[in-house]
Amino acid sequence: MSKKVREVYFEESQQRVRWTASCSSSFQYDYEYVGAASEAEFDLLMELLWFLYEDQRISYKDFKRTYDELRQFCDQIKGLVD
Repeated sequence: MSKKVREVYFEESQQRVRWTASCSSSFQYDYEYVGAASEAEFDLLMELLWFLYEDQRISYKDFKRTYDELRQFCDQIKGLVD
């Protein structure tokens, strides 16, 4: 079973997120690279961000920190099942 891994980008001023395989130079907005994620990891990230921030604005720094913490957690879990 192959999992689809794509790049995650965040645009702070408009609070936009992209999970895409396309290049950031083709984006309409000025997104910043966050990292890579599978579809399940991306969905989990969105749920976690909603739980933590609800309707509040998120800075890139906070978005990236949350992503990094979730990435570390997912990698630890993968290490247990591999």
